[in-house]
Amino acid sequence: MSRALTPILIDLTDRTLASAAARRLRGLGFPAAARADDAPDAPPLPRHPSLVVADPHTAVDLWDDDGGLGPGVDVVGRTALEHHDLVVAHVLRRAPELAPAPRPRADEPASPAELVAAIEPFVTDGDGPGPAGGRWTVLVVRAFELPRVAQRYGPAVADRLADHLLQCVDDDLPGVHPVGFTASRDLVVVLDRQRVGRMSRRLERLGTMLARRRYGSDVTGEPQADALSLTPLLGYASLRRGARRALAGALAATDLSAGRLDLEPTKAPDILTGAQVRALLDEPEPPELPSAPSPTTFPGHLVHVVGEAVARTRQQVRETLAWTRRPGVRLAWQAVGTFAVGTLVPYLAYVTFDRAGFDLTALTYALVVAALVVTTVAIVAESMLAVQEDPLDGVPEPDTWPRVSAVIAAYLPNESATVESTLAAFRRLDYPGELQVVLAYNTPQDLPVEDALRAVAAADPRVELLRVDGSTSKAQNVNAALQIATGEVVGVFDADHHPGPGGFQRAVRWIRAGYDVVQGHCVVRNGDASGLASVVAVEFESIYAVSHPGRARLHGFGIFGGSNGFWRADVLRSVRMRPRMLTEDIDASMRALESGARIASDPRLTSYELATTTVPQLTAQRLRWAQGWLQVSVTHLRSLLASPRLTVRQKIGATYLLGWREVYPWISLQILPILVFAMTHGVGGSKSWFISLFVLTTVATTLVGPLQTLMAYVLGEPSVRAHPGWFWRYLLWAMVYTEFKSALTRIAHLKELTRERVWRVTPRDVRATATGAVGPRPLPAKAA
Repeated sequence: MSRALTPILIDLTDRTLASAAARRLRGLGFPAAARADDAPDAPPLPRHPSLVVADPHTAVDLWDDDGGLGPGVDVVGRTALEHHDLVVAHVLRRAPELAPAPRPRADEPASPAELVAAIEPFVTDGDGPGPAGGRWTVLVVRAFELPRVAQRYGPAVADRLADHLLQCVDDDLPGVHPVGFTASRDLVVVLDRQRVGRMSRRLERLGTMLARRRYGSDVTGEPQADALSLTPLLGYASLRRGARRALAGALAATDLSAGRLDLEPTKAPDILTGAQVRALLDEPEPPELPSAPSPTTFPGHLVHVVGEAVARTRQQVRETLAWTRRPGVRLAWQAVGTFAVGTLVPYLAYVTFDRAGFDLTALTYALVVAALVVTTVAIVAESMLAVQEDPLDGVPEPDTWPRVSAVIAAYLPNESATVESTLAAFRRLDYPGELQVVLAYNTPQDLPVEDALRAVAAADPRVELLRVDGSTSKAQNVNAALQIATGEVVGVFDADHHPGPGGFQRAVRWIRAGYDVVQGHCVVRNGDASGLASVVAVEFESIYAVSHPGRARLHGFGIFGGSNGFWRADVLRSVRMRPRMLTEDIDASMRALESGARIASDPRLTSYELATTTVPQLTAQRLRWAQGWLQVSVTHLRSLLASPRLTVRQKIGATYLLGWREVYPWISLQILPILVFAMTHGVGGSKSWFISLFVLTTVATTLVGPLQTLMAYVLGEPSVRAHPGWFWRYLLWAMVYTEFKSALTRIAHLKELTRERVWRVTPRDVRATATGAVGPRPLPAKAA
């Protein structure tokens, strides 16, 4: 915001005093306004005042973030108004520091040195209302698509879009002071942290707002061109490090954001070397000066020798203990540790309280009983609600089917053997409208399969290949694919998923019915690969055919499961996937839900995938899922409960989905220490409740397991139901398998607590027959 003088808002209980103060300040040349001021010379109330004069009783009302003022505004109490000169003196000292330059233009870029010089006035050691290094932040805003826009539509269109970004930033954020544009059209502004409030949350809302905007022919000048959307990249750095390093840090943060494309604002790296700063600011390298050898002194030599000896000792210790850092060994210790924490610690607490004359097990017994009842009731309710008629029976097919895009994310070294068959399955789809298939993949080296993929793309104009260099995750591949996806509906798939017939047609009808996301039914197609694969196949039926649709009806919302999920394109562009989350799909679901999106679950919308076939593969996969769910719970549960967009039913569902699932594995484990304590100490001279607890536990697990298995068989996909033996095997192993997953959840809590976050790719076993594969259909002829 470029203003010659500080805008002032005066809000007092005494309206006469407020008007008098505003008139006096206006007489001195300041754009001051009082609420309900009807003076002829009163200007309109400033949207983003730099100084707010308020009575302490009305100051609280001004701290409304949605009102445009934001937390951290300057509030001067009524007592200060008795000395008007003091208030005016504060403003006069502030105004020269904020003297504006002409509004920057993208077609008049500034050099890095000029940008640093424009930022320098904000760096000062002074206190009070004037600028201070810790108060100000340098923000760089970059639109990822601008280079491509400039190439296709010309530099003038790219410049107009960049200027529009400046206008949007100025309108949406308080305390904005534009500095200029770089030669690559990066916008550089300085923000007042006291008025912006919580930086990351406010910038995240800004990024979402910018991503939702569309730019049509009025910007591009081409009436037939598709509407443009931009991916804003936001990087920021505090001015505490000085103008030069702050600008370099913000540019470096923007470069990091460009690798993710997830709309998440990025803070500058903590450390930037001098060479990195010079490279970011296009500064020449200083000439190397010959260094004179330093004289060797006895103390210095002794310190050097001792340091080398210590380093060698540390290296020997690390090599000796290297076996303890192996994933399998570390996992074993974590399993033992979490089991001990969940059983031994409570048992010792029971014994200690018992000696003090207090029966702690009476409380934990009631807690365990309540937990079993709540979980059992929830599972039964989900199972019953999963039985329903097709919800799309009353939704008509559109007269004209919209263009749709299938985004397939692949890591080729791991999925080279499956990606060609997956592309062939998508090319067999018989969608009545236009279908675009985007294969977004990353690979550390060139692979022979890429030649085969390029041949497929050359033969079928619907297929587009996108190699995402620098990507290390599925989330980055999906975000990159959104830059070329042109469909109104975007389906997201893993590289081993073969879509079922009619999937996109059902997804379009869901979207036309008012939903923003619909999650389909993922069916295992290699259940005969191993006994474990058959167990996973039945488990997936209990999840996607029973739990997900039943829970969606019970809670009032569904979730996106990572693959075979279909999004309204503009919603997906405004949400994106975040690579830092281990379960980026659940994180995207919760952020979409917070924004008001409607998410459905459709068990009739099928795709066919490969399940893990060995215990190590399954362990690594489920550990990542469990830790990712914990990250989502910690990040989103509080904001979901506080969201005004969610109903009470949805908030209860979010509490069960994100909160209860994290505590239940620990609560259910209390059965063991309670039973051991009862057998060794008794309770009140009697162990009658021991029998009731044992019976309750047995009945709950005996009833719920068969019910889930039965419902999975009744509602399951025919290709899996064709193997009844798989369901009996799943029922036989249900109790052990459930405790195995609960143990992994507890281990995941320990891993997250120690910040051990490792993404391990799940290997794909393609040796099995595709039990759920759809029948082959001829490929459509290549369009002329």
